[in-house]
Amino acid sequence: MVKPQKKLKEYFSLSMRKLRHRKGFGVHSPFAYSIITEVIEEKTPYYAYQRMRRTYRDNRKAPVPLKVAYLLFRLANRFRAHEILEIESDGGYTLLPLVLQDSRNRIRSVASDAMRAQFHRDFSWVGEKRQAQVTFTGSLAEFPEDYHPEMVVINDLPAGMSSSELWTWLEAHLPDNGIVWVRGIQPKQHLEELWDYICDCDGISVTMDLYSYGLAIRKPRFYKQHYTVSF
Repeated sequence: MVKPQKKLKEYFSLSMRKLRHRKGFGVHSPFAYSIITEVIEEKTPYYAYQRMRRTYRDNRKAPVPLKVAYLLFRLANRFRAHEILEIESDGGYTLLPLVLQDSRNRIRSVASDAMRAQFHRDFSWVGEKRQAQVTFTGSLAEFPEDYHPEMVVINDLPAGMSSSELWTWLEAHLPDNGIVWVRGIQPKQHLEELWDYICDCDGISVTMDLYSYGLAIRKPRFYKQHYTVSF
């Protein structure tokens, strides 16, 4: 059980973070400023939001909150990512916004049999055509060398793979202007070490710390930039 004092400390820490790092304050890069103000903080009510809302709000077991689902939708939309890779599926909650964003999206998901079955069972309401956008696989080793996903969503490390091994694979496959979304980047969270590799990589130009989530962008001919963003 989390102690009340710890909860209070986390609340004030997040509150101060939101005050200091909102609306792109202190960001001098036009590209980064546009991502923060026009994507991360965007308030446009997209058509798919209504379909997504009940799925996340009514399900307390959803591994990602509604605002994260909305943001994944907006990121895929902004970067026009039609070739998308999900690493370690959470059973469909990360997949849903990517499926609904565009019927042309081709999504590959590294998933266990249980997570694959959960997606087909719990998200059958999206229809067979939308579900068919997702191809499941058991391992990154099954992907060809010329596979270059425009957007990568990482929920966890693949079984038997270290943070350095995963980043080596990603570095070889992520194209210019490709983006990586990482869940669990704070100290003592499960992808903290992977996030450190990403931030230290010379090939990644822009990184954004959204507290428990990280966004990395491979932008050629950009100086390295790192931002803390209120989310």
